[in-house]
Amino acid sequence: MKKLTCNMCGRFAQIEPVDVIAQRLQVEKVLVQHTAPRYNICPGEDIVALVQNTDKQLIEIRWGFIPYWVKDPSAFKPLINARVETVIQKPSFKRAFFNNRCIILASGFYEWKKEGAKKTPYYITVEDFFGFAGIFDVATFNDKQVQTCAILTTQANEQMSAIHSRMPVIIRQSEFEQWIHAKTSVEVLEKLMQPFNSRLVIYPVSTKINNPAYKESDCINKV
Repeated sequence: MKKLTCNMCGRFAQIEPVDVIAQRLQVEKVLVQHTAPRYNICPGEDIVALVQNTDKQLIEIRWGFIPYWVKDPSAFKPLINARVETVIQKPSFKRAFFNNRCIILASGFYEWKKEGAKKTPYYITVEDFFGFAGIFDVATFNDKQVQTCAILTTQANEQMSAIHSRMPVIIRQSEFEQWIHAKTSVEVLEKLMQPFNSRLVIYPVSTKINNPAYKESDCINKV
């Protein structure tokens, strides 16, 4: 498989235990193996997502989107982000946007502010429970089905623009069902894909986060 394509929102944390999330969201079916808090989630790893089938489910999906029509994973770069400006039109994403939307559970995300040759990592979170707008698809390789996903990104709001020009689409808990429901109109979905319009909590963190293998809880500590 080719190296994952990464623009922004390439690291995040998911700290709340999965059983607590399931209770909060009143989810009966939990198909998740990674249940412990995670402080440095990277592309290519399995992540926890809320989906709507006949009922609401928490499942694990590999982060790095591969469209259903790809038969040779070595010939396609998995995509970790999808831009809201083009997600409805792009052949890679269009089917998933209309049929396979998900909420990617998160506690916060990391972004690096570039100042000359220096890059300072920041942790960005929200005071209320939230998730990222996501899309997913199912590809088949050697008779094995693989579910993969991408996080939607939009223009940065005023706070975030001091660090980066873009940000993930943040969905409030009260909006989760609208995002994942199959019959939600495009007009409503477009409203949900706007830059987050409430306060973000932003602070610098240690450069330990630069190492994808570093997974300790102090990743989110302010420095």
